[in-house]
Amino acid sequence: MIGKELFSLESRFDWYEATLETFTDAASILATGLGAQLARERGRNGYAECWSVVRGDDELVRVYGRSARMGELHVVITGESCDEVVPAFRRLFPEHRVSRADSSVDLLADFEAMDAEAVRFARCRRLAYRLITDSDGGATRYLGAATSEVRVRVYKKTEQLRAIHPERASEVPEGVVRVELQARPGKSEAKAATAGLDADGLWGLSAWAKVFALELLAVDADRVSTHFRRPSDWSRILYYVGVQYGPRMREHAGEVGAEAVLAELVEALGL
Repeated sequence: MIGKELFSLESRFDWYEATLETFTDAASILATGLGAQLARERGRNGYAECWSVVRGDDELVRVYGRSARMGELHVVITGESCDEVVPAFRRLFPEHRVSRADSSVDLLADFEAMDAEAVRFARCRRLAYRLITDSDGGATRYLGAATSEVRVRVYKKTEQLRAIHPERASEVPEGVVRVELQARPGKSEAKAATAGLDADGLWGLSAWAKVFALELLAVDADRVSTHFRRPSDWSRILYYVGVQYGPRMREHAGEVGAEAVLAELVEALGL
């Protein structure tokens, strides 16, 4: 297998998206196996329903169903949840097709130095590359065409996570740079074969990505893990309610007491 030729990168899955045909209740099976609960969410992309598998404040996986194809389900696993959920999903549903899988390595490193090496690599191999920045200090270097089945990103992970999830900004370490391969296999055979690769093996799907990993990820830098799971929709709602209305609620509680404020909220919400 192509991935076996690559040295150990200590990479990990950070995104795993797959389809499968099953007439079982996959969402409930995953929830039971993970000691979690189910929450209904909105469907998308031709799937009429969605079940989020949630444990505490963390969303572990989303399962989409009721599409035009009878029995087809679409599963999306992201972030730190991949470490726990991908092995469980593969064990419970070995017959699936991967539509997207990301393999990442997090480093405490200087982004500018890593970016310069990435640009040098791309120029030597005549790869497409571009840099995207934002007003929050974030920056992402892309290598490979946007339409390619394999693409590599080098980006400021700390800034990205804090911008996307301000409610958990304190959980994100300083100075994290992520190097990540995104694989989007096109043919059905490739989708099925990718289901058998580990995170290191994804780098072997492309000849240039394999060389990139050998040259740039053998750097003398500390590997880190953000230990960040996607928060549930409910925990995010509570956070933004607190940001928008918290100051006025605390002021009102100082006037009438916390229990009175709670009673007023329950009445206002019709509960």
